[in-house]
Amino acid sequence: MMNTLPLHAGRQVSFWIITVTAVSLAVAINLYAVDVGYRDFYYGTSGTSVPSGEKPESKLWWNAGFWWGSMYNDASKTYHIYRLDTASQRWTDTGTVLDNRPSSKADCLWDNINQKLYVASHVFTTNGVPLPTAPSQWGRLYRFSYNTITRSYTLDSGFPVNVTRGKSETLVLGKDLTGQLWVTYVESQKVMVNRSVNGDQVWGTPFVLPVKKSETVNVSSDDISSLIAFGGSKIGLMWSNQLTSKMYFAVHLDGDADTTWQAEETALPGPNGTENSDDHINLKSLNSDGSGRVFAAIKTSLTQSNAPLVMLLVRDLSQQWKSYVFGRVQDHHTRPVVLLDPDHNRIFMFATAPESGGAIYYKTTNMTNIFFPLGLGSPFIKTSIDFRTNNPTSTKQNLNSSTGLVVLATDQDTRYYLHNTINLSGQPAITSFTPTSGPAGTVVTITGIQFTGATAVAFNGKAAASFSVSSLAILATVPAGATTGKITITNAAGTGVSAANFTVTP
Repeated sequence: MMNTLPLHAGRQVSFWIITVTAVSLAVAINLYAVDVGYRDFYYGTSGTSVPSGEKPESKLWWNAGFWWGSMYNDASKTYHIYRLDTASQRWTDTGTVLDNRPSSKADCLWDNINQKLYVASHVFTTNGVPLPTAPSQWGRLYRFSYNTITRSYTLDSGFPVNVTRGKSETLVLGKDLTGQLWVTYVESQKVMVNRSVNGDQVWGTPFVLPVKKSETVNVSSDDISSLIAFGGSKIGLMWSNQLTSKMYFAVHLDGDADTTWQAEETALPGPNGTENSDDHINLKSLNSDGSGRVFAAIKTSLTQSNAPLVMLLVRDLSQQWKSYVFGRVQDHHTRPVVLLDPDHNRIFMFATAPESGGAIYYKTTNMTNIFFPLGLGSPFIKTSIDFRTNNPTSTKQNLNSSTGLVVLATDQDTRYYLHNTINLSGQPAITSFTPTSGPAGTVVTITGIQFTGATAVAFNGKAAASFSVSSLAILATVPAGATTGKITITNAAGTGVSAANFTVTP
């Protein structure tokens, strides 16, 4: 008998059940129909409990029409490259080994111009320390070449190479326009930098970030740093400093001496702000607008219920920082990730709630007029058995209609990977609706994206009695004769289907 379990709006995964045995039950559990998103594979207990961390690092990349990821393989006790099959929403193990250290974490960078994959990998610790006599614990750089025919990656000769001299909480990689590679991390309570000095294989000695006010780079053991190439000719480095309660940003101009950096900027708080810093940073940039804008998803350490907790910081073309509230203390968001879709002028932000883990929520906003509505946002990855889903991660790359959007997460208790996607080709994507039940005549607010041009709204196949459309919301009236089932929205690009049923009551 062929059965199907709907795992996500508009998608189904098929599997065979012959008899109700332990084997078939295990299959059914593995293909469990999650509330929102997709439950992937068990990553076991031999490695770190949260392989999708850390906050500024990216585990995914888009290349040659596929999403790829650095994911932990419990059988081999190593990290492998996996490929996402979007038709079945399953990750396929390519067998290509990344780091063989189970306690490591990685930051992945796809260089589309040179067709190279770079992976900066480090042994994780909550307190970065130098280990000059233990090179097996140092941060490493791996470089892979991609074969379009076999759809496989091969480690380049001479790699990996060492890029740090110890362990760290995070290690973030960037590449400037000249081809020089950079990494940053925190070690011995100082913001550290290293760079390639003669091709990708030869690296210099790590050094403390050389800014004018040296006290700004003397940070707590809990602080982190991140960097990103932006503006076509710059590397930007952001770091938290919980000793001064600020977020800082410094710029290196391509072609300047490696130790010549511009004066540090205070990204948080703003001139009249009272926000303070926490060790949560996730960076993205736009290179299409001259000097380049920088977007930073960050977290504060404020505690009053209505105070900003998670924010988006934006460095504009005049080098000024502005802040936008994503969530407040009462929302208990944590570990934010920002993604950019410049083709559609959209920003997506994702965060965990509550802070101990639970589900991944998201909000989206127009890039020109940034505004996030109050509240948790729409659930993006949420199941009824993975109660500590946390550590969302995605790609360094900007998104478009071809790439779509993928976010990966993990649950440290059940030890499962989870993910979800958004189709950015213009097809409606429903994220939530309220109320979730009601009789005929009920007006339902449906939220999501790509609703412009909607021609039909239906409740379990029954056309809505009436509806009104905006780009991010639709008000639809439940028609007479409707029955319990999915909500669908149709426009010229296709049909979006809700993940949950709307329940029609008498």
